[in-house]
Amino acid sequence: MDHPIHAAATPRGRAPSGGELAGLGVLLATVVVLPLLIGAVLDNVIHTAPLLLFVGLVIGIVAGGAVVYTRFKQYL
Repeated sequence: MDHPIHAAATPRGRAPSGGELAGLGVLLATVVVLPLLIGAVLDNVIHTAPLLLFVGLVIGIVAGGAVVYTRFKQYL
């Protein structure tokens, strides 16, 4: 019995290197933590805790997702 070869089983291109993945980790940490810290500092200054902390967290998560997608869409 012959089994058809599925397109999903074939590799689409090269895989990201270890350097690219390490850089992604540093970039994600920066992109998520920086807006979070800015929100925490602004909360202390404006006395709106924890509103701006959560806003910074959401901004960081969305920016992190965008960074991952734009950097690694060539591997998808």
